[in-house]
Amino acid sequence: GSEMCIRDRYKVMNHDTHYNCKLQYDTVRFCTSSDNISLIKGKENLFKHTFDIETGEVTSMEFNSQANQANRNIVPFSLYIRVNMQSKRMIIEFSSKLLLEDYPLLISEDTFPQALRNMERLGICKLDVESIIEDCHFNKLHATKDVDMELTESILNTLNLYTGNYRKYKWIHYMNEGICFKKDVKTRDCQEELNIYNKEVEILTPKNKPFLKMVSNPTEILEYYQKKTRFELKMETKRKIRNKLKIPDTSYHSVMRGNPNILLEQFDCIFTPSANNKAADVPLINNFHDYTLFCTLYLHKFNLKMVEQDIKDRRLYSQKSRCAFGRKMNKIKSMAHAWSEQSMNTNAVLEGIREKLMCSVN
Repeated sequence: GSEMCIRDRYKVMNHDTHYNCKLQYDTVRFCTSSDNISLIKGKENLFKHTFDIETGEVTSMEFNSQANQANRNIVPFSLYIRVNMQSKRMIIEFSSKLLLEDYPLLISEDTFPQALRNMERLGICKLDVESIIEDCHFNKLHATKDVDMELTESILNTLNLYTGNYRKYKWIHYMNEGICFKKDVKTRDCQEELNIYNKEVEILTPKNKPFLKMVSNPTEILEYYQKKTRFELKMETKRKIRNKLKIPDTSYHSVMRGNPNILLEQFDCIFTPSANNKAADVPLINNFHDYTLFCTLYLHKFNLKMVEQDIKDRRLYSQKSRCAFGRKMNKIKSMAHAWSEQSMNTNAVLEGIREKLMCSVN
């Protein structure tokens, strides 16, 4: 129950299959009726009010945690509320940090009500949780999964190659933020992306300090993220949400019970080698000479015996230059080994990640 200590709850999360199959979100934005909010007496001025000049009536109210320092002091993470009195609609967007001590649990069917109630705990406003669950529709969701895996330079290099990106990166510069892997698609509309974070590094960045100061269990939160890698898929239109989650609408129960393998499928979409993916051969080829060796291997499907025979048949080396021939064959051989090692290693890395992202419903 709710008395369970946080550490035990995190343990359950890590090992419980049911939890493993829960859709979890790091950021959500939804639209609901403006009747579902009431301001707290004495705290009304937290909201910026807009008035109709003619009637003096309030037309809209807005709270933005990023608007000024005073707001950031109360809510040191993203929380945005906009109430439109004329259309009777309200938009709310927040990060899973709104769960405070339970931040690592992320936003799911289990924690969404608690996140909404925490707005009152922080003295922002009161929300009618039940009514919101009944009528809200989501238009932004960041599907997220934190897995037990140390995000190393070597894993990043492997993933980078697989997306056909030839540049070698100094990954250390990117460790403080999410690293965005894209599928190389020409049209903007079907740009597929997946963000991968070294969460242990990212949680320690200065921007997270005020949040960790505010919660009562910063050490537990930091411990939880040790050797954790976060996978995140950003969906910022209703259409994308419906497509990726395979749901008919973006109501509460649809998005919380949508496709549990969404991150695995996105991972496969980006990291499955396509026929034209020459990515994996890149670091082996540093000049034109390497390239010709590689093409020779490729032509003979990496069968060294066939390569050797072909060179002999073409009499490219005379009997006298046996040594030169031997040296050339050694070069070809070492390239072939590097190639097979690399593809083996790549597959092992990809399989390892797939296993962690897979939702295994028993």
